[in-house]
Amino acid sequence: MSKKKTEGITEPQAKTLRMICEILDANGLPPTVEEAADALGLSHASAHEQIAQLVRKEYLRKEERKARSIVVIKRLD
Repeated sequence: MSKKKTEGITEPQAKTLRMICEILDANGLPPTVEEAADALGLSHASAHEQIAQLVRKEYLRKEERKARSIVVIKRLD
């Protein structure tokens, strides 16, 4: 059984991307991985993997050596 795709990403990845955009828009800063995990109800490792997949698919970028390093490249419409 395959997961539902949303513009080249899975629904859990889309949920992660939406949450990151919402926090960024509300606070002016992206969430930390720990904040993302808490907001999504996931373990730190699972949230990290969701973010890593979105980086690989070029929806996000992470800046090295920087706290709150998530940068949104593409948003879902």
